[in-house]
Amino acid sequence: MKKLVILFLVLFLSAPAFGAADNWSDKLELGGSTQLRYYWLNNMWDNNDDTDFDRWDSYRLHTKINAKATISDTISGFVQLGNQTYGNGVVDRNLNDSDNLGNKVFVENSYITVNDFFGSNFTFQAGRMNLMYGSGFVLFDGNSQFASTSLYFDGVKLTMPIGKKSKIDALYFIDEENNRADGPTNDDDISLSGLYMTANCPAMGSDKGQQEIYTLNRNDELLSKDIWMVGLRLSDKFEMGFDYSGEVAYQMGEFNSKTNIDQEALGYKLDAGYTFTNAMMTPRLFCGYMFMEGDDPDTKDKERWDVFYGGWPQFGDMLAWKYVNVGAANNITDYDPTYNEGSSTPGEAVYSNLSMASVGVGANLTSQLSTKFTYGLLTVDEPVAGADDDFGDYYQLQATYGYHKNLSFSVYSAMIDPGDAFNNDDKAYEIFLETKLVF
Repeated sequence: MKKLVILFLVLFLSAPAFGAADNWSDKLELGGSTQLRYYWLNNMWDNNDDTDFDRWDSYRLHTKINAKATISDTISGFVQLGNQTYGNGVVDRNLNDSDNLGNKVFVENSYITVNDFFGSNFTFQAGRMNLMYGSGFVLFDGNSQFASTSLYFDGVKLTMPIGKKSKIDALYFIDEENNRADGPTNDDDISLSGLYMTANCPAMGSDKGQQEIYTLNRNDELLSKDIWMVGLRLSDKFEMGFDYSGEVAYQMGEFNSKTNIDQEALGYKLDAGYTFTNAMMTPRLFCGYMFMEGDDPDTKDKERWDVFYGGWPQFGDMLAWKYVNVGAANNITDYDPTYNEGSSTPGEAVYSNLSMASVGVGANLTSQLSTKFTYGLLTVDEPVAGADDDFGDYYQLQATYGYHKNLSFSVYSAMIDPGDAFNNDDKAYEIFLETKLVF
């Protein structure tokens, strides 16, 4: 397998020489990145210093190589190969053939783009691609079980412009195919479909203002879950330095069609900031509040917020590790024994039943060095009877040094000081050091 991959890369990178006579080969763009992180994690799942299963000390190497071929004025293709290792020689007996593990090279992106599709002014895309919308509250991370290394979905997207200032994306993607066979005993796909409209209407703010409206469906056949979500997001950034974003979404449909349990859940995310553009180091003060509803035990309906595809990146690395679906090993079960009941994918970040008020400050200490500090107060929406709603305090500090326009060095440190919602009260820590070259 490795020899085939090496041969493929040699032929792929040699394409400009072999196809010098073809016009499209003159427009072949090559790129990629190499990233190394050193991780130190402790207590992210049990808040207990006396256990070692969630005490990690490891390198994480992530490699990408990509190519974009512009075949004509309206047709192009993009391919990206990826590889990730969490320490050389690490074997996961359950997932050792999966992407992002060991030394396996896998297809991270591979899609075709056709503009002016059949003369319609629409853009058609098909293949494996990333879907990134808004701040990632509901749609960003298609593979959160892999620590946000791979964000892809497999499927098709049709973008339909509405005038010059807005467009609608029609989506149909498969998140997990699982067993390819279909039928009463093999229905196990997880799919995403729906419409996502993005507009930039100056009448609703500055020229940088953006409005987003969406209707999305997540169907998890393994859980007999068929949920629809409608949402609205508004964001803007003004020359005076003020910026904001606000998103609210409501989920409905069938949490479990076999047991006749309906879904009715609310979630929202609010952020605001002010950048002192004329001050030294251009500091930015910011605050935010997010809410993901928990299930009310006194009703038949399920009010638990479904993470959809808003998994890993949006609230910082430490909180994402905390919400990984590792079953009963995650002490979220202290206050929410069924925290992962809406997830059929082990390893994904299943945010739910949570609110967080946050404040912070960021600054450019030099032209190359930037830093940011964030504090979050975490609260449980619906703790189980007898449990407290105090999740704890969340601290994050990160800094990035731009050594070169293509090379950066970063450090991220975070701590969760657990509250009374948990039975164990040892602090959870994370530190990673990163160097990344993009070419």
